[in-house]
Amino acid sequence: MLTQAQNDRITRVAPGTPMGNLMRRYWHPVAASVEVNEENPTKEVRLLGEDLVLFRSTRGVVGLIEPSCPHRKANLSYGVPEPEGIRCAYHGWLFDETGACIDQPSEPAGSKFKDKVKLKAYKTEELGGLIFAYMGPEPAPLLPNWDILTWTNVTRTINAVDMPANWLQCMDNSLDPVHFQWLHRYWGGWNIARKLPAGEGQDFDRSTLSRGREHVKVGFDRFEYGIVKRRLLEGETEEDQWWRIGHPILFPNILRVAQDHWHSFQYRIPIDDTHTKHMLYTVVVPEPGVTVAEQGFVPYVERELYDEKGRLNNTIVPAQDEAAWVMQGPITDRTTEHLGVTDVGIILFRKMINENLQIVEDGGEPINVHRDPAKNVAIPLATEHTYYPGDDFTGGQFADKPLLPPQVEASMQ
Repeated sequence: MLTQAQNDRITRVAPGTPMGNLMRRYWHPVAASVEVNEENPTKEVRLLGEDLVLFRSTRGVVGLIEPSCPHRKANLSYGVPEPEGIRCAYHGWLFDETGACIDQPSEPAGSKFKDKVKLKAYKTEELGGLIFAYMGPEPAPLLPNWDILTWTNVTRTINAVDMPANWLQCMDNSLDPVHFQWLHRYWGGWNIARKLPAGEGQDFDRSTLSRGREHVKVGFDRFEYGIVKRRLLEGETEEDQWWRIGHPILFPNILRVAQDHWHSFQYRIPIDDTHTKHMLYTVVVPEPGVTVAEQGFVPYVERELYDEKGRLNNTIVPAQDEAAWVMQGPITDRTTEHLGVTDVGIILFRKMINENLQIVEDGGEPINVHRDPAKNVAIPLATEHTYYPGDDFTGGQFADKPLLPPQVEASMQ
């Protein structure tokens, strides 16, 4: 159990908090590229406790600025995009993507007043159909070129949902392999069976606990970008890719999951202390030798958190996870939780959070911040039982990875 002060330290992301300062060392996806276009050139967003306006100029340049014009405080989400930036709807002041005021049409010719006016603005970059924002100190690190963001000849989709839940209860889920057989197979299977027409769904049986195979053990390893998660189920050996390769959690808030021909990032993006955007970025790799049509844009869909009855959606795996997070309330009360043997990954992750909070407070740079351009090229990530581009076997370059004992292991036997 944690004290209230310890719980606040690792959950609160508002400006000036320890966790907020740590989160601001990383690039976060703030929107899908397709969300700001000629038809909808601006979007109001909230990230790390700050309200902001995202815009795209008519030249295609993306900016992320504070929402209120410094003249008479009109909301710039109603501004008009121009080649140089966004022009306020109220009196026509024009701002570029750096927040600089570059035109004040009602001021006298030759006036230097505009040079004294500047909006708060944050750096943005686009990659793989996403718009990323960096809100931390300069110099900004490199935007990580993770492999699935850079692959060609693949099909991409993006969807997201905003939730009334703190970011950490979403990420704790990533370090908890055993929930799969209960939350997804058992509870999820029960909910799906109840919604099927009469005569269907009899394969769900409480008496046999329809939850899939039991976990034999779980294991976790630190690596340069975060933590690798492994699991061993009944009937498998340690040579199985679920155990030998596993899949990564990228510090501080990204889960990589994949299977067969699809790879996915799950971004748990802190909106503020009590809200999180869960963004699913999915890439489908074709069979070797198959060429897929080039996408003109990456499609984006906003999912509904609740069904028509006002209950949490639960008929797909990501929605079941989201339901579990929201069920815990806006911020989990970890002062009363009781962690068991299967929670060793959660304990390791929280230890890593506290270590990196201290690094930042001491003036250092936390884990998984990228500075070297030579290493920032399609950064490969190990993921079990999935096909990489051009391969007819799963695991890619990690398929022959030698079996090493995990740093942390928990047995269920």
